[in-house]
Amino acid sequence: MKTFKRLSIRTQVLLFGLFIVAIIPIIVSRVYQLSSETIINQNTQYNTELVSLLKQRISDNYANVSSMMMNVGYDSTVQKFLVENDKLRVYDLSQKVEGLLSIARNMNTDILDIIVIGSSNTRISLAGRTKYAIDLMKTAEEDGIVHYRGYRPPDKVIDKRKLLFGMNIFASGDTSLYGEKIGYLAVIVDMKAIQTEISEYPRLVGTSFFMMDDKGMIYSNSNEPEDMLQQFQTRATGRDGESIVETVHGKKYAIQSFSLPEISGKIITAVPVHNLMKELEKLKKVSYALLALILLVVSIPYSVLMMNLLRPLSRLMRYMNQLKGGSLGILNNKVDLKGYAEIEIISRQFNDMTTRIHDLTDQLIDASTQLYLTDLEKQRAEYSYLQSQINPHFLSNTLDTIKGVAIVKGNRDIFEMTTALSTMLKYSIKGKEEVTLGEELKIAESCVRIYQGRFPDKFTYKLLCPQEWLHIPVPKMILQPIVENALGHGLEAQGQGILLISVEKNEAGLLEIVVEDNGVGIDTTRLEQLTELLAGKNIESGDHIGLLNVNNRLNLKYGDPCGVLLYSKEGSGTKTVLRLPGSLIDPQKART
Repeated sequence: MKTFKRLSIRTQVLLFGLFIVAIIPIIVSRVYQLSSETIINQNTQYNTELVSLLKQRISDNYANVSSMMMNVGYDSTVQKFLVENDKLRVYDLSQKVEGLLSIARNMNTDILDIIVIGSSNTRISLAGRTKYAIDLMKTAEEDGIVHYRGYRPPDKVIDKRKLLFGMNIFASGDTSLYGEKIGYLAVIVDMKAIQTEISEYPRLVGTSFFMMDDKGMIYSNSNEPEDMLQQFQTRATGRDGESIVETVHGKKYAIQSFSLPEISGKIITAVPVHNLMKELEKLKKVSYALLALILLVVSIPYSVLMMNLLRPLSRLMRYMNQLKGGSLGILNNKVDLKGYAEIEIISRQFNDMTTRIHDLTDQLIDASTQLYLTDLEKQRAEYSYLQSQINPHFLSNTLDTIKGVAIVKGNRDIFEMTTALSTMLKYSIKGKEEVTLGEELKIAESCVRIYQGRFPDKFTYKLLCPQEWLHIPVPKMILQPIVENALGHGLEAQGQGILLISVEKNEAGLLEIVVEDNGVGIDTTRLEQLTELLAGKNIESGDHIGLLNVNNRLNLKYGDPCGVLLYSKEGSGTKTVLRLPGSLIDPQKART
């Protein structure tokens, strides 16, 4: 974006125009693509609704045929016919069975033939198709359930496409043959009604429609070669009813597959995408023609816009370059820009600016002088600061000398106090703003040793902190003022007691450093004043500067709820809690 801003206005305007010219075809193409997807989805929905009706029709046929076959197969007359051996009796029963089968066929117009074959070679067929039943018996299941037995193509006798169903018949009722297989029942269902239904849908024109079972093709309205049908079947790998666009023999097809569990088969539809896009092609051509016309019409006012905008700006830039080159005499001339209202406003404002340049020159000189003086003062302050650092270093060296004298003289107490004071001094002048919790606790211990040197055997010191928390980063010098308050205000006034420093984490995951003493405590009124000072983050109070300083540093660095909490009761000691984040750092980094 920065690079674009640095370009000239002329270049930016040209790039913007080229962008518009480029984006419009993209938008048109995207709209065309979305329209294509919408049309394909509509066709998919239409095919899905059609196939749902066909599946329902096949399911109803299967249910009706199954119910009819069960009723016929276990009808008492049919049962007697299948086990009867007397020829005269067989003839009489065959007439009744034939009438029963005729009634059953008339109740379902899709049924072409019903065939009954007995174990004693007795047989009845309404259309003389016993050969089909004999063939089916060879593949019959050993149960009494209706099974779909496949599809048969047209033949010379009955030139119609047929679905075959078969079922073993077992003896029932009060007979010695109860439970034995006594015959076979076969039903031939016509596909003509389903074909007629498919042809009634005009939107299927151009759509290849295939119905197949587990043995092969049942029905197809397509004249495509057999390898095309195999390609469609292979590509129909999506979920039930999902449309997949695939290229077959160089043409794109929208292919859908639907399962037919009743006949262990499926229905596949394939429609050429080109057929669906015919109307869109006209729309596409019209859209690009309109695009060309729009670009031609827009280019004229666009050119006028550029001239009215860029010509005045070019004159202004030439004027400014002359000023930049040091031609101060040109300030007496006025720049006159004609064009849009904004350009004329710029012209007037620029002329007003040039008339004020002479007045601003004196002010600029005065401001430069003042800045120079300020810079001098800044340099003096930095020099004073560097010089002030000499004193702490001198004091540190002096303390080291006192330590050496104390060791020579054998005064261990002076050595310990001097060591602690030297440690605190060096720590305070270190450049780092953030240290580890372990370093801060060591400085607090040094402060304790100094007080123990002043008041030996008057109070004890305890520290409770998990080892793994010693590497947590904390701001420098936040613990020493709190420890000094506890020793100076709590324990020194009492003369003896215990100072406890403990480190723990609260439920919110914040680190809490607790400094607790059993000294004189704070009275209720004074505690309320201190709590109010801490809550108000008052940095101008002259009282308890160390406590307020630590509280404000923690709150400014980490935000709420970090800071200092104070708990005390007169005569029972004081508890100060420092609350701050407790994230660990790498111990290796902590040592460096």
